[in-house]
Amino acid sequence: MRVRVARDMEGPRFGKAALGAVLCAMLASTGARALRAEPASITGVHAAPENVEASQPGEWSARAGTALELLDARWGREGDWQGAGGWQRFVLVDLLIAYRERSGDPRWDERIAKALRNRRGLALNDDALWAVIASVDGYRLEGDPELLDYAATRFAQLVTTYWDDTCGGGLWWDPRRSYKNAITNELLVTAATRLYRATGQESYRAWALRGWGWIAASGMIGDDALVRDGLAIDTRTRTCRSNGQPRWTYNQGVILSGLSDLTEMTGDPTYRARAVAMAGSALARLTHADGTLREPVPAIGADGLSFKGIFAFHLAYLMDALPEGAQKQALREAARRNAAAVWRISEEGRAPVDSDWTGAKRQFGAAAQGSGAAMLLAADR
Repeated sequence: MRVRVARDMEGPRFGKAALGAVLCAMLASTGARALRAEPASITGVHAAPENVEASQPGEWSARAGTALELLDARWGREGDWQGAGGWQRFVLVDLLIAYRERSGDPRWDERIAKALRNRRGLALNDDALWAVIASVDGYRLEGDPELLDYAATRFAQLVTTYWDDTCGGGLWWDPRRSYKNAITNELLVTAATRLYRATGQESYRAWALRGWGWIAASGMIGDDALVRDGLAIDTRTRTCRSNGQPRWTYNQGVILSGLSDLTEMTGDPTYRARAVAMAGSALARLTHADGTLREPVPAIGADGLSFKGIFAFHLAYLMDALPEGAQKQALREAARRNAAAVWRISEEGRAPVDSDWTGAKRQFGAAAQGSGAAMLLAADR
């Protein structure tokens, strides 16, 4: 999966009061130093309105269930979703697994099982890694060893075939070896940490650390803690640099899970601190004026309908690992502001979720619906 645009349409977007003095100070002090310091406060991300903060425990998960009911009724089919096959199938099935674990609601167990085992349409290396991550999550839910075996086998095939020394390391995005990008390698890190947590095998821990070390040194992450799409490779010198492509929301999301897990696996708090900074920067900079997430270009294709939901899914994973305090509260308030927008534009679950959470695009589909449901679920943290 690679999204191409003619040019980066994104300019600085700092919201009201320029992100808040505290967040700006945090990014200035930690972005260039790769967060060697202790975690800093992210107070200053767009505050949630009072009526959002007053929600009862479990209310946002119930709203996510309502959005998933419409997803199933309008787009669901046997082992798939209409218009969201291939890699997006595994984004949606992972969302259903997360909802199942959060709510205990078993209504979609059969759909989860069938979608997990539908491995058609996975042409690219990042496609395969979405399936690897969802399969490990499915193994945790079902206990079927075939899912874990598939994930382990596919992971081994990818790293032995497509990791090489071009650009100093990194996994190629495609079998033709035309592009090294952020999303493929973020997925590698997160897949490795998931597999480590499932198996305890040291090789996965080593791959997670290797993958993150390469990403951190690649030049794709700016001083603002946001991640560019990928690398440009000079065909003559073979030198690599950030290609200046946009900072998509999903590029800021997938790595949050892997970094949070790395803190769990190593005991080093700086990995999770880096994740908090990246999440806070995305929620402050990649937004409309009201604080709702946006993509950095005016229009985006079918792939992009999943992007904000992917960010929300991995934001929730990070928030689950954070202790109560100012950082978690700031992320929670930002998530609830976005969830309130999703709930409003969907007419409280009665209508489909627009791809743009302002309701301006009128672009609907299974992936857009899943994205809205993912943010509703993230708000229940």
